[in-house]
Order: sequence, then C-alpha cells, then structure tokens
Amino acid sequence: MRTELFRAGLKAARRAERGQAMAEYSTILFALSTAGGVAIITVVPLLMNALDRYLQGIYFMLNMAIP
Repeated sequence: MRTELFRAGLKAARRAERGQAMAEYSTILFALSTAGGVAIITVVPLLMNALDRYLQGIYFMLNMAIP
C-alpha cells in the first residue's frame, strides 16, 4: 500500500515538473518572439541601409575612369 502511494506521488510530481517546464518554455518562447519582432523592425532597415551603401561603393569603383 505504501509503495503504491509513493509511486503515485512520483508520477504526479513528474507530471507537475513536465507542466512547469512547458509553461516556462512557452513564456520564454513568447518573450523571444516578441523581442525578435521588435528587433526585426529596428535592425533590418539599418542592415539594408548598410548593404545599399556597400553596393554603391562597389558600383562607384566599377564606374571609375581610372583603370
């Protein structure tokens, strides 16, 4: 009888730990996805501007009259 109660308690504890892990995972994933959306809105235009300036420099060098 006592071992059955012990086993039932272990199973319940494992289920509770699994549920806590899923709650933590979903909270962290939500925070990262929200921060990722904000980062995309703020960082991508800066990266596109840097790429545009880089390509303008390459095309400038290609179109120079000096060989």
